[in-house]
Amino acid sequence: MTAFVADTHALLWHLMEPRRLGRGARRAFAAADAGRTLCYVPAIVLVEAWLLHERGRTRVGAAQVLATLAAHPGYSLLPLDAEQVVEFGGHPAVRDPMDRLILCAALVTGSKLVSADGQLGGQGVEVVWD
Repeated sequence: MTAFVADTHALLWHLMEPRRLGRGARRAFAAADAGRTLCYVPAIVLVEAWLLHERGRTRVGAAQVLATLAAHPGYSLLPLDAEQVVEFGGHPAVRDPMDRLILCAALVTGSKLVSADGQLGGQGVEVVWD
């Protein structure tokens, strides 16, 4: 089974506005929904979803994301661990700490990253979008 890590915007768009996703991103999430692949959801994605919800930028918060993911066997919450923290130190070019942690989750798990964030490309991980 192949795996991918979902960036916050990609996961939220998948749940609320799937038309905003690129073709490759839609295929990745469809495979996870069907249980054909594994989508890791880093814990920091839940934090970021909560912050976006508090600011009124999204109608879906962390609780709704968790409930949705629990209904699909193709999704797994990925806790922050020491290996990701060590990897974090190797990517100072990624200035946003949440993006950096999501990148590190993909690197540590050896997974592709589903993201439209162009700055994450070239950081040692394959980015899937279009």
